[in-house]
Amino acid sequence: MKRIIKITALIFTLSAIPAQLNAREFLNTVLHLNFGGMYSFANVGDFIDEENDKIDEEKPDATEESYYETAYTFTLDIVPFDPILLGLESNAVKFGIRVSYGFNFVQQRITSGSSVYNDQLMNYDLWMIGPVIHFAPVIDPSDINNEYMANSGFIFFATWGRLNGNLDAYAALRDAGISFPDYDAKIKGYKFNVGFGAEIALCSLNFGFNLYYSYTSYKLNREIYPDAGKDHYMREGCLELYIGLPIESFIKPFLPVF
Repeated sequence: MKRIIKITALIFTLSAIPAQLNAREFLNTVLHLNFGGMYSFANVGDFIDEENDKIDEEKPDATEESYYETAYTFTLDIVPFDPILLGLESNAVKFGIRVSYGFNFVQQRITSGSSVYNDQLMNYDLWMIGPVIHFAPVIDPSDINNEYMANSGFIFFATWGRLNGNLDAYAALRDAGISFPDYDAKIKGYKFNVGFGAEIALCSLNFGFNLYYSYTSYKLNREIYPDAGKDHYMREGCLELYIGLPIESFIKPFLPVF
């Protein structure tokens, strides 16, 4: 219910912004509202080591352990300033701020012979903010107001934010029928993302991807893994695909003239 309230509030806030939603190009868009899905790879972390040690202890016939994270993300790039022309007006760059909110889920999977056991290991909500750069390597003159335009470009970003969620330890082992008395805990911490992406404008929508490195640090409200403490971390590579609503310009609110 809290998530539904947060999403409703976000949509209401964005819908209240007087804006023009018919941009068909990358460079002169002042707001990029993106809806995406993320999948992680190359996950490493100290809590993963603790999970693998428990798997070796409880299920020595396991042949493979794997971890991956997925997320549903809402991202808003605010780039209201005019682009800066570079390279004898052959390309351009814009600077702005990226704000994002996401629902993240970490899954655990164990393969034992022909049997596969998996379940959700962690879930959390995440707010992030940080600088973003929109770079258009190729620009063309526009027929409107002698401006330049580009329908595709690259994006570079670095964001930091806070997370809040739950850890349900030994998820795949519990799916295999092994019981544990105390396995759940609340988590709080932070995440740092740095990476790049590419985007193309088609009709009235933007399509793109982001490839980035992510570092997560969090603290449990109580110790779950023996002798491992409450502080843990995770490092991963992430790939995000998204579709976006470009906002070309703000519309001045209607004011009566007397």
